[in-house]
Amino acid sequence: MTAQPRIREPAIAGWFYPANPDELRATVSRLLDAVPVESGAAPPKALIAPHAGYPYSGPVAASAYARIRPLAGRIRRV
Repeated sequence: MTAQPRIREPAIAGWFYPANPDELRATVSRLLDAVPVESGAAPPKALIAPHAGYPYSGPVAASAYARIRPLAGRIRRV
């Protein structure tokens, strides 16, 4: 018997990130798009990114995740 995965409801939506899914998607895209792309840079083997809430650490976190954005379809495990 396979257990169903538990999905935790967002506890702080609207405080540290937008509660509206479309606004959240736009915010993440805006943060990632603001990071200059390094052409030819090797992908990182590991990332350390803050998670204090978008108003506080969004741009810094985006600078980390933008490095792996081109690999989104190939990353299998986080």
